[in-house]
Amino acid sequence: MNEEPEGERLPPSIGGLVDFAFTSYAGRAPLYLGLVLFVFLVESAVEFALPAAQVGTPRGDVKAAVLEYAALFADSYVIAAVALGVGARLAGEQRSSRHIAAAALGRWLPVLATAVIVQTIIDLTVPLSGLGPVPDPPALLILTAPVLWLLWGMLSLALPITALADERPVFAVFAGLTRAISFSLRPANLPRLVVVAFISIIPNLLLVIVRDAMLQHHLDRPIYLSIAVIDALTVGLIAALQTVFAIDFARRAADQRSA
Repeated sequence: MNEEPEGERLPPSIGGLVDFAFTSYAGRAPLYLGLVLFVFLVESAVEFALPAAQVGTPRGDVKAAVLEYAALFADSYVIAAVALGVGARLAGEQRSSRHIAAAALGRWLPVLATAVIVQTIIDLTVPLSGLGPVPDPPALLILTAPVLWLLWGMLSLALPITALADERPVFAVFAGLTRAISFSLRPANLPRLVVVAFISIIPNLLLVIVRDAMLQHHLDRPIYLSIAVIDALTVGLIAALQTVFAIDFARRAADQRSA
């Protein structure tokens, strides 16, 4: 991804960026709704292929891990397609949905590799994020949770950046991660990183709410199906928002250097 995209320019305000992301997503609604169905079918197929397991048990933990990486497999293709669609609009390129879908296949594996790295970091740090079991002492979350949410938001930008990177797939993963960190840490982008962080944890917040509510009613399999529904409905739209902010971060970083 070039630091300064050519063609249509992004709006300067946060509200304008959000509106641009929604408009870009709606502009290819048939493609993206088809991808929503793809994600749900993949995750549902894996869910029903695995035996029922109680959440919190060793078997349940294994099943959750399998479902998590099945979701990454499907989500990575959606993220690649959405990022390429947004990038095409900004570049003023008239690409058909079929062309976007085909191009996304070429970026699927590097985006998947990036997603695995990012998810591994999230899994390792989630105990201190406030979205898992409460640590001892609980007050520790006051310090760690905001920092981790910002870190997750920063790393979430690596996926669309990887999809849009000019480098060959084998180098795109490194480019996505390093540029996401570099752009996010620039002073001009730090306030907007807070917005990205909030956007990025919305699915996790929804999953925690659904999981806890269903556990209170002793439901297990519906939890995993609910996860599939939440993931399918949020992954594409959040990818559009992350892509728009990633490109905006690159633009603002370039403007700051030239000032």
